Amino acid sequence: MRIVRALVLAALAAVAGYLLLFGGRTGAGPGRGRVVVRYWEKWTGKEAEQMMQIVDDFNNTVGKEKGIYVQYLSMSNVNQKTLVATAAGVPPDVAGLWDTQVAQFAAIDAVEPLDDLAARHGITADYYKPVYWEGCRYDGRLWALVSTPAAVALHYNKRLFLERAKELRAAGLDPDRPPRTLDELDRYATALDTFTELPGGKKQIARSGYLPMEPGWYLAYTGYWFGADLYDEKTGRLKLDDPKMVRAFEWVKNYSVRLGKDSMTEFRSGFGQFASSQNPFLVGTVAMEQQGPWMANYIENLKPSMNRWRFPKEKEKGLPLASRQANYEWGAAPFPAADPALGDVTVAPFDTLMIPKGARHKEEAFEFIAYVNRQDVSEKLNALHCKNSPLRKVSDAFLRSHPNPYIAVFERLATSPNARGVPPVPIWPEVADELGVAAQRVYLLEAEPAQALADAQKRLQEKLDEFRKRQRIRAGGERE
Repeated sequence: MRIVRALVLAALAAVAGYLLLFGGRTGAGPGRGRVVVRYWEKWTGKEAEQMMQIVDDFNNTVGKEKGIYVQYLSMSNVNQKTLVATAAGVPPDVAGLWDTQVAQFAAIDAVEPLDDLAARHGITADYYKPVYWEGCRYDGRLWALVSTPAAVALHYNKRLFLERAKELRAAGLDPDRPPRTLDELDRYATALDTFTELPGGKKQIARSGYLPMEPGWYLAYTGYWFGADLYDEKTGRLKLDDPKMVRAFEWVKNYSVRLGKDSMTEFRSGFGQFASSQNPFLVGTVAMEQQGPWMANYIENLKPSMNRWRFPKEKEKGLPLASRQANYEWGAAPFPAADPALGDVTVAPFDTLMIPKGARHKEEAFEFIAYVNRQDVSEKLNALHCKNSPLRKVSDAFLRSHPNPYIAVFERLATSPNARGVPPVPIWPEVADELGVAAQRVYLLEAEPAQALADAQKRLQEKLDEFRKRQRIRAGGERE
């Protein structure tokens, strides 16, 4: 066993050493005489370039003043590579991960607690919007801070609403506004559906008003819009089979029943990739969907005409937000809840900055993390990434000049008492994947919602209990 362990550690060290040398795209070489902080991040393309702007700003200001140089590396599978390097004892100083890793990495002792460092820099609960602050905490401690956050809203195509104005009005709906309740959303979706007549009297979906599976990124959290809780912290029990969660999956199932499973599957098979000009929302084959504030950037890059509906974009400068919004073929609004009493429900995901366990330069690493969380810097980064702010205090300039003219919608959602985040479950990535599989079974009419969720609850609770048992054994609390 010792030989095997030595071989595994040697392999991990070799992989980690390779990553340190060749792990991804790197910014300019470090300044002489500075402490080099190695920062691994997941972003590629424009998002990576925009984060590089922030790194360069730091290196030329605070970093220069305090003798710190941040070396930025962009790489795929950053969470896995960070764990490998941490296990090998050669972690980066800063890791750019996801909110789903906070409880996971904290529970396996893969990251450093940040409470004291954050307090010394004046970063406390009062500084953050509650949903993001709580998402950075696990088991009573702070393990991460936010780089860029989001909130999920309803995106709708205003042009398609006007084209189907007659059908919407016939259904008692207003084509000049988005749906405000889930019942209204379903009725809007039905009125916006269009079909192509096929030989033999069959119909083929030509356009869908709404599909729960498009893009389907937030199906694990669908219960939030029905008032469900997914986890009970006091008892440590998952609540995937909560009756409200079952109701949420019944709602997903109803779309397959109404449109026909095979017809809907065939329709979706023709969709292009999300980050392409054939994205179904961009080409108008889906009229409404759940998305985050970054959608405005994707539209600008992939189908800019949707951001120039009434007049050239150059004329937007200096206009009030309402006038800017009128120039956009799409709009954003809170995604309606099943219970109208549940106002401004959203899931609020975010990207994190964490210091892996055993990082060589914790103090210097946190200087950079604190810099990213400075209001002016955070607003610059989140405007570049087309996202809302994680901070309680938001400048008028950020709201007024943001590239997403509906950013106030996302700010409102993120501050809502009904804004929800990732449950503090150490195996949440696995839970989310399993819920995605359950949703797929329901969507394909292979299982009833109650059964699919009961199956997921049983399997995942057993895995969570086993995880906790192993954690206790590792801590010396009990024997196998």
